[in-house]
Amino acid sequence: MVIRSLVAVAFLSAVSAAPALADCTLTDAAAAGKTVSAICKACHVFEADKPSRATGPNLHEVYGAQAGSREDYKNYSEGMKGAHDKGIKWDDANLFDYIGDPKGYLDKVNGKEVGHNMLFQLRDDQKRKNVIAFLQAIKGKAECN
Repeated sequence: MVIRSLVAVAFLSAVSAAPALADCTLTDAAAAGKTVSAICKACHVFEADKPSRATGPNLHEVYGAQAGSREDYKNYSEGMKGAHDKGIKWDDANLFDYIGDPKGYLDKVNGKEVGHNMLFQLRDDQKRKNVIAFLQAIKGKAECN
C-alpha cells in the first residue's frame, strides 16, 4: 500500500511539473489554410521563433501588421516599401487582394507600376480565405508553429 501511494505521489508530481501542452486549435478553415500555405514555405516561414528567410519575411505575425514591417527582413520590394509608406495593414481585404494578384495589388496601392518580389498568385477565392483564416488564427500564438 505504501509503495502504491509513493508511486501515485511520484506520478502526480511529474504530471504537475510537466509544462502544459500548447493549445493550437484551428478552425476547419484555418486548418485548410495551413495546408494551402505549405506552398508558401518555399520562400516564407510561419514559425514565431524563426527568423525571416532571405527569400521572404516570416508570416507568423503578418495578420494585422503594417505591410513591409518585419524588421529582420531586409529585401522588401519597391512595391512593398510603397505599401508600407502608405500605411497598408494586412487585414482580410488587403490580404485577399494581395495573395490573389501581388503585382496588381501593389501597382494599385502605389498608383503606378512598381517592382515586386512575390510571383506566386493564389487565384482560388476559398483557398485565399482559408489562408487568411490561418494567418489570423496563429497571430500572437507562439504555440501555433
